[in-house]
Amino acid sequence: MALDRYKLFLAVCAWTVSAFAQENLAAEAGFHYAYNSVAESNENGASMYGAYFFKSSSTHLQGRSRFGPIGEFSGSGSGSGSLYTYLFGIRLNTEWQKSHLVLHADYKAGGARVRVNGVTATGSNALFVRNSFSWDISGVGLDLRIGHHYVVTLLQADFPAMEVPAFVSGSSAWKGDMRLSGGIGHRFDRRH
Repeated sequence: MALDRYKLFLAVCAWTVSAFAQENLAAEAGFHYAYNSVAESNENGASMYGAYFFKSSSTHLQGRSRFGPIGEFSGSGSGSGSLYTYLFGIRLNTEWQKSHLVLHADYKAGGARVRVNGVTATGSNALFVRNSFSWDISGVGLDLRIGHHYVVTLLQADFPAMEVPAFVSGSSAWKGDMRLSGGIGHRFDRRH
């Protein structure tokens, strides 16, 4: 069953990339402040993303939808550990022209590096690090378009899952995380 999910994910990504030969593409890139709590620690950091969209893929209810691939790198840390993720996937944007609001949803997969400062069974301090596969179960966000080329992300919530080492034993277990972020992005498309 898990293999079928990966095949579906790869097929959708391949379909998206194959359409790059078409005209009317748009791009967006930006930086976000990110807050998450993984392995019982609150961590602050930053993320950067880049996305390509099919321009005006559909129009409905005074709005427009765009669909395309996205890549995201995020890093955060605190005194008790750190988390780095590099995820790639697909995003759907729906923009309402009159209100300048953009609702987006995405699904991403990639890798994660989790570091936890912990204590061994003998009582000594230790660092536990785990590199693992990671996927963002569902990411949703709300942006505000300012002018033609700038987008402010009011709120974005991502729910990545990855393997996290345990404090005492160093063994790993799959855990979900919630990352909240907000920031600014720039659009690279022509005025329409």
